[in-house]
Amino acid sequence: MEFLEFVEQLGYLGWFTIGLALILLEMLVPGTYLLWFGLSAFVVGCVVPFATLSGMELCVLFAVISAVFAAIGWYVYGKVIKKSQVPEKYKNLNDIAGSYVGKVYNLTEDVVDGRSKAKVGDTFWLVETEDNLKKGDKVKIIGVENGVILKAKKYK
Repeated sequence: MEFLEFVEQLGYLGWFTIGLALILLEMLVPGTYLLWFGLSAFVVGCVVPFATLSGMELCVLFAVISAVFAAIGWYVYGKVIKKSQVPEKYKNLNDIAGSYVGKVYNLTEDVVDGRSKAKVGDTFWLVETEDNLKKGDKVKIIGVENGVILKAKKYK
């Protein structure tokens, strides 16, 4: 049986089944993409009993409705993401190095070739600075490079 003949013979229950399968699959493989195709299949399933459409027309209808649902989803999720700003106290929750930015630490070694180390808590972190500093000098962390190198400048 050819694909378009198969689509033509699906009927409303076939489209509902495809829609349900896609929405269930969305739960296993999250990403909010299959949801829109599943909803589109439900809409096509609602149209099938009332219209006599060929397989090609059903495929085009499904594609158009999927595009409309995807555009609506893109718009809605864009609005939701803009409104859901992370509170400042959680900004560096999974970024330990980022939480050190703006803080002051003492160097544990002299600066050699623009690099030294600073003791942060119970750990020594690599520090890059353009200043020629000595062991014990205070530095303020101004940035992070690759999550492991603290960029610093002399603290006054």
